[in-house]
This record gives sequence, C-alpha cells and structure tokens, in this order.
Amino acid sequence: MNRTTIQCLLIIVSLLHGAVAMAAPAVTVTIEGVDNELLTNVQQLLSIEQQREHPLLTEGRIQRLHSKADEEINNALQPFGYYRATIKKNLVLKSDEQWYATYNIVLGEPLTITTLTRTIGGDAATDTPLKELWDSFPLKEGDVLNQSLYEQAKRDILKLANERGYFDADFTIAQIAIDLKQYASHITLQFSSGARYHFGQTELNQSVLNEDFLYRFVPFEQGDPYSINKLLDLQQGLMGSDYFSVVELQPQPPNRRDNTVPVLVNLEPRKQHRYLIALGYGTDTGPRGKLGWEMPRINRAGHRIDTEYRASAIGNNLSGRYRIPIRNPRKEQLIFSGSLANTRLDSSESSIANLGVSLLQVHGPWQETFSLNYHNESYKIANIDRRTTLLMPGFSISRRLSGDYALIDQGLRLSAEIRGGAKGAFSDINFFQGQLHAKGITSLSERQRLIMRGTIGGINAIEFDKLPASLRFYAGGTQSVRGFRYQSLSPLNSDGKEIGGKYLLTSSAEYELRLNQEWSWALFVDAGNAFNDFNPNIKKGVGTGIRWQTPVGPLRFDIASAISEPGRPWKFHINVGPDL
Repeated sequence: MNRTTIQCLLIIVSLLHGAVAMAAPAVTVTIEGVDNELLTNVQQLLSIEQQREHPLLTEGRIQRLHSKADEEINNALQPFGYYRATIKKNLVLKSDEQWYATYNIVLGEPLTITTLTRTIGGDAATDTPLKELWDSFPLKEGDVLNQSLYEQAKRDILKLANERGYFDADFTIAQIAIDLKQYASHITLQFSSGARYHFGQTELNQSVLNEDFLYRFVPFEQGDPYSINKLLDLQQGLMGSDYFSVVELQPQPPNRRDNTVPVLVNLEPRKQHRYLIALGYGTDTGPRGKLGWEMPRINRAGHRIDTEYRASAIGNNLSGRYRIPIRNPRKEQLIFSGSLANTRLDSSESSIANLGVSLLQVHGPWQETFSLNYHNESYKIANIDRRTTLLMPGFSISRRLSGDYALIDQGLRLSAEIRGGAKGAFSDINFFQGQLHAKGITSLSERQRLIMRGTIGGINAIEFDKLPASLRFYAGGTQSVRGFRYQSLSPLNSDGKEIGGKYLLTSSAEYELRLNQEWSWALFVDAGNAFNDFNPNIKKGVGTGIRWQTPVGPLRFDIASAISEPGRPWKFHINVGPDL
C-alpha cells in the first residue's frame, strides 16, 4: 500500500470512530435510598454507572448492564451489613438516544454481630499501646456487621505491631461466619504477635564528627525494644542538628536468630561555610539589611560559630556566638556570645558592648536559658549623657506550640524573662527586671483567625536614672501599639522627651479574614503604654490592614489611628515575619 492509500484509510477510520462516538447513546443513572459511604460503594460497583459515558455504549450493552444491577448493588451493600435489601429498578429510553436508569434501594434490617471472640497472644499481650488498640476494637456484639471497620481494625493492629517490632505478628484466625437463615454473624479473631524484636547495632556512616559525640544523638541503646518512633526521633535529631544535609535511615532485615534489627544511617555533611544576605524594610527600623556567616561544624566535637551584622536607619549591630553541645547535644548547649551595637532614636542614643555566656536547655516543649552578661552601655536620654556597667545574671523560659511555620491556624507562644544586677558585684546599680509575653492564635472558621497578644513588664531600681536606655520600657510601634511611632510611648521629662518607664503593659486583638491562599484582610485594636506608677494612661490604636503570605511569614501592611490622641492621627506600618 502506498502512502496516499494509508492516509485515506486512517481518515476513514477516524471518521467512523467519530460517527460511532457521536451515535453512542447516553445514560443518566439515579440511585435513591442510600447516601454517604453506602452510596459511594454502590456507585463504584455498579457497572452501568461506571460505563455510562463509554464511547462504545450501545442499546444492547445498556440492557445487559442494567440486568446486572441487582447483584452489583447487593454486593456493594453487604460489607456494611445489609443482606435483605430490596431494589426497584427502572430503565427507560427517552428522546435522542437518552436513557434513564433509576435504582431505588430499601436497605431493610441490617445484620448484627451475634458473637465476637477475640484472643491475643505473644509479647503484645503485655505491650500497653498494642493492648490498648486491641481493647478499643471498633466492633462489639450487637453492632451492625461493618466489614469495612473490621478490615481497617485488622490493618491498624498489624501496622502498629510492625512499628513496634513484632515482625512475626499475624492473625492465625480471622473469620466472619454468616448464617442468613438465622440472620446471624459470628466473628472469631486470634492474633499472635510472637516475640518483640530489639534494636541491634546502630552504624552511623560518616567521617566528620567524633563517633562518641554523634552517638549521643541516638535515642535508644542496643537491646532496647524496637520502635519506629525511636527511628523517626533519631532522624529528626540528626536533621535538626544542622550538621548534615542528608540523613538516610536504613533498618536492616530482622535477624530472626536473636530477634534484633540492625540500623544503618548514611549521613552527608553540610557545607562547612554558609552565608546570608538579606534586605528589607520596616516602619520601626526603616531600610534594613543583614549579613551573616556561619560554620555549622568547626571541629569533630560539633562546635559551631555564627556571626551577623545588621544595619538599619536607626542603628547597627555586630554579634557573634560560639556554641558547644554538651551532654545531650539535642537539648543542651553552652553558648558564648559577644556584640557591639548602637541605636539612634528621636529621644535617645546608645552604644552597647556586651559579652555573655548562657546555658540553653530543652525540656519537652519548654526551652530554658540561664545567662550571665557583662553589659557596658554609653547612652544619651533627653540630652543627659551617662555610662553604666552591669553584670547581669538572667533566666528565660519559653514555649511555642503551633503547626505550619508560615500560616498558623492554632498556636500559642509563651515567654518569661528575669534579669538583674547588684551594685558592688561588677554593677553600677541595683536593679531587677521581669517580663511576661503571650501570643495566641485560634481559628474561628476555615477562613477566619483571631490573634491575641499581651506583654507585661516591671523594673525595680532605686537609681532608675542610671539604668541604661536599652533596659528601660517603651511602647509604640509595629510590634507594640500601632498608630504610634516606634518607642514613642513612655514617661516624659520636663521638655516633653521620652525617657523610658519602669513598667510596661500592652495588649492587642486582631481579626483576620483569609481572602485566598495568599491574601488576608485584618482589623485590629491595640492598647498599652510604658509608665512609672500604677495609674497608667493607656493609649489606644485601631486600624486595618492586609496580609500577603510569604515563605518566611506574612508581609503585613497596616494603617492605624491613635484614637486616644487629639485629632486621631494615622500611621502606616509595614512588617514581615512568622505569626509566632
């Protein structure tokens, strides 16, 4: 056949196929009397429903599919306990090759469980998590026989058994006996877990860190009962250590001679140097930038160092930290730090040199820090120049509960901090400072959130005028009371200049409506002030804004009115960062 003939044949076949498709009758299927999972299962097993748009559908095929409907519908209902259903069906042809198939289902009396016999053997009989799952079996005598629940419960039991090291576990008997004459059902389950396997030798395949240091990340000992959760904990710990770019866990095949599971972990180290460059803008700081350098692994003992330089319209800061993991490297670090900073605000200026050492500890969801800082600050407040030196012991504790880092529907952050100094103990003054902060986010609906925050702080210092500017309390700004300039709320001197306060109280309530995946609209009210007595003049700001979701958290554009001030002036605020 020549090329022209072949092309003609292909065109004819295509036209015939199109003609057949155009001539194929259509079927509309209606199922009545069932809903939810019953309806879904009927639709999946009903051939006429699955083939109603088939291009080769013909009248004869429709009739054959319709004749099979009774059997298919009964097969779909029986796993849910309905063995006495009655089905009324109807198939009619209307104009233009349009067929209508209707199936009206009356479920009838469901089949219930007459007897349920369950036994468990092996080490799992005394394994609390497995025993609890076994005891919470979702079916009991008198319940409707739901084979879907029955099969899912079996899968859940086997899955948990495997996760906890029962690699020989199985159902030795798993039987449902159905007597349709007596309309009764009998379930017999016999589960044998066998022995629980234990962790064998753990091999960490890497060459950059000391072996004895790295094995402190392993949350189990050789011989401990096997648990997949312990393996996941190991993987998360090694990834969170920031030493490795790849953490690949490979549990080896179970050794049935001694009931052990060896574990191989392949690790690829991160690059030894990391650099960071960032630019931004905030209403409180103006244009700002950040340069960072980090060595996540200085030596084989896991020490690390990071440095950072920040610059903005109101000042700059150069800081560095040297971190030493101790004991449990996932939860304890000794940190040596140093910083040089200067800040220039309308009412104050300061230059700070700080050296510190701190012990960071993690206890469950809580993070604690014990610190000792040598703080030297030259400052100017309301045209008065001073220099103060302090040796400040301190303690802070915080807790953060949330899901997604960038967009949180439910979350809570709590933090508290205390610090102080004693005159004569390398400090120029006696003082004690404490501060509490809380922020909570709750979902009102799929598209609505309520965000609440509050801060309270206090200072006890007889020579308060010698307390450095950076340690005094101020309010106002994007993260405080919107509608007011950054750190513009505080007690004033005789010239009307802000001089900072002994006490701080701020609060905020914000309603947010999600418009789509990227944009939200917000309405908020803020209140607070910094003050020197217990009769504060609370300042208030209200406003509205929009939020644009970014990988590092929402970018917030707010316009707020200082409603407690004459003329109710407005101020625009921009800020970016995570919700918590």
